[in-house]
Amino acid sequence: MRAIGRNAIKGKLELSSALQERRRKKLLALIGMIFLSKSAFASGDSSPDWLFQTQNSQPHWASMLGVPSTGLTQGFRYHYTTQYLGNGTKVRNYGSNKGLELILSDNFQAQIGVPAYIDKEAQKSSSSGWGDEAVLGKYRLLSENEKSGNYVVSGSLGLSLPTGSPGFTSRSTIFTPILAAGKGWGTRQQGIDVQSLISFSIPDHNLSTLGMPVSWNTGLQAHVLRHFWPEIEANYTHWNKGPYDGKNQLLVTYGVVFDYRIMDREKITLGIGYQEPKGTRFSTFGREWISMMKLSF
Repeated sequence: MRAIGRNAIKGKLELSSALQERRRKKLLALIGMIFLSKSAFASGDSSPDWLFQTQNSQPHWASMLGVPSTGLTQGFRYHYTTQYLGNGTKVRNYGSNKGLELILSDNFQAQIGVPAYIDKEAQKSSSSGWGDEAVLGKYRLLSENEKSGNYVVSGSLGLSLPTGSPGFTSRSTIFTPILAAGKGWGTRQQGIDVQSLISFSIPDHNLSTLGMPVSWNTGLQAHVLRHFWPEIEANYTHWNKGPYDGKNQLLVTYGVVFDYRIMDREKITLGIGYQEPKGTRFSTFGREWISMMKLSF
């Protein structure tokens, strides 16, 4: 009987290992397709001048803490968050699925996330593991820099793959179409801007567990004191289906971003913010601290 039990456990471990290996191969294939797509999308001129002109044809706003950039960006982005749940649990998230952002053509950007490492610390127990892999493709539809119209409109498609550790994976492939727009007032050295986006997450299965949330993110930031961008963001989510069906959540983030340009395209961005629920009875957590680091090139 013990031999049968050991064989059964061994068989389950081998099956789990095989599934993880297939997922890794799919992920590597997808990343390869993104890089290969550069030759299909690129305009034929991949020089630094071409990239500078592409980025200069849109506003030069700093990255926000929670609202993804509405324009095209290139660099590496990393987040660290500490979230406090209502039951006393503390959740630390290293990375938040941010990662490498690459401009592949005049109007197309790909993002390859680094899977987040999540650490849950409860009163009587703790657990940790890797989150799911996420990739995104963004197409810039319209844009003008500060000297012209000072606006940008883009559409994106995000994809989350179930590659995470047990207990930290959604066990579903999730498709997230996004429509984003931003408008600014002022100059490149001083001004304000509003960026907003709406997204809809659609899992391929496990609908009763994950639901289909609709999210609306809007952020207002000001450019003051040359390198500083104070901001306030609002994130409203409405759940369809799933355990939170019909519930709403409004989160407000107060933050400041330090944005220092090293050269024409190279710059470093650092930010910190505090997020809390506001105005709705339901919320998935109590409060959260957010920190961001980004190197643009």
